Amino acid sequence: MHPASLSATDVPIVAVLGPSNIARVAAAAGIAPARLIDAAEQVGVMIARRGWSMIVVPDRGVAVSAMDGYLAAGGTRLIGLTPASGISEPAAMPSIELQRVRCHELRDELTWYEQHHQIGEMSDAMVTIGLSCGTIAELAWTKWNPSPPPVSFVAGTASGLPPEIAAELRVDVIALANVGDWLDASVAISAGTVV
Repeated sequence: MHPASLSATDVPIVAVLGPSNIARVAAAAGIAPARLIDAAEQVGVMIARRGWSMIVVPDRGVAVSAMDGYLAAGGTRLIGLTPASGISEPAAMPSIELQRVRCHELRDELTWYEQHHQIGEMSDAMVTIGLSCGTIAELAWTKWNPSPPPVSFVAGTASGLPPEIAAELRVDVIALANVGDWLDASVAISAGTVV
């Protein structure tokens, strides 16, 4: 159990990670952008239907698509990490200002650098859809988390999980159709219950 999450509400918190610029990274990976958008929406729905909380950086791309699915499915605790300072892409801050009103809770005292560590610290499980520099930074920070959350990578949403990342972190590569089962098992393990 991660102290910043389950202890607050006894409801699991699942982070959804992925690129904010879907068009750019999907083109680089040779993947249709719709694959990432659809996967993110479906994962958001899965989290909401379980009655769990979801945490994202409500910038653009995967996070916003996951928010769409989560809120459409009746999700009741969307946590937004909304960095207030630090270097980011020029489009990030206006987008966060637009999307933050959709979140039920905000953590806005963070810098862009701090949010990379904080999302893993607050999560009971993390679902990764696609890869970007920011996504890799968020994943990398889990290495230094004393009790890192389980991490999944949705197969087919990037050119592949870099072997260097796989060598350093425990990341389960799973099909989108299996994300729900993975979430159930991973959150139970994170909470210390038997599945």
